[in-house]
Amino acid sequence: MEKCDKCGGQADFICPDCGKKYCKSHMEQRYSGPDRGFKSRQMCPSCWKNKQVKLTQDMVDVKQHKSKTYVYGK
Repeated sequence: MEKCDKCGGQADFICPDCGKKYCKSHMEQRYSGPDRGFKSRQMCPSCWKNKQVKLTQDMVDVKQHKSKTYVYGK
């Protein structure tokens, strides 16, 4: 289970650029007005602080992501 970097709860998205994991409640809102036909209304908060826009439609969904497993043998 992937954990949110801000609250420690279950994460929903992983940013492919910075690698941080966030739940839907900690994502940055893209636009707060009426629906304008955007595919996603949220973006990565850490990339947003660095003046980059990384939308949730471009992020990796945690439910479809498989973390790496390491198998050690002789």
